[in-house]
Amino acid sequence: MQMDYTGNRDAIVKKVAGNLKGEKFEHALGVEKTAVSLAHRYGADVDKAGLAGLLHDYTKQKDNIALAERYHIPYITEKTLHGHTAAAVLKEKGYVTDEEVLSAIRWHTTGREGMTMLEKVVYLADYIEPNRDFDGVEKLRDLAYQNIDKAVLYALQMSIEHIIENKSLIDTDSVGAYNYYRNLFPGEEI
Repeated sequence: MQMDYTGNRDAIVKKVAGNLKGEKFEHALGVEKTAVSLAHRYGADVDKAGLAGLLHDYTKQKDNIALAERYHIPYITEKTLHGHTAAAVLKEKGYVTDEEVLSAIRWHTTGREGMTMLEKVVYLADYIEPNRDFDGVEKLRDLAYQNIDKAVLYALQMSIEHIIENKSLIDTDSVGAYNYYRNLFPGEEI
């Protein structure tokens, strides 16, 4: 049965708490709060933002390789896989049937070219929720409330730089997203 965020938030929180432990659960609550705030700021659907924020990491502490095989989800790196597997599991169980919410969950780790407002809200909320602490997060938080597209570009840039520093694989969806948002602000310092 489709989860009703406004009428059933407590039950959804319990379901999330059953899947995410410790800091991951606190992170989900922080993303929910931030997604709702950003949705208010940019006119996105607040209920959808809250629901996607709560559920975005639903499979984060599961065997995502096995889930990817089960749902035939191709991937480049396991680190970004949980968005896709969470969307697949939530859809199969009937917990989320709204394609906008599923898409926001699916793309919250990598971003993608031409994201919807809801996708951008959840992508950034995952980055800037109150429990996050890293160099550049304050600038990103400020930018997120000034210009969401510039904030997405800055977040993608920071993410890709971090991935390169750690000699990890870059998901091609992130590369496409970066190029898309960079083209919106050619040559501009962000």
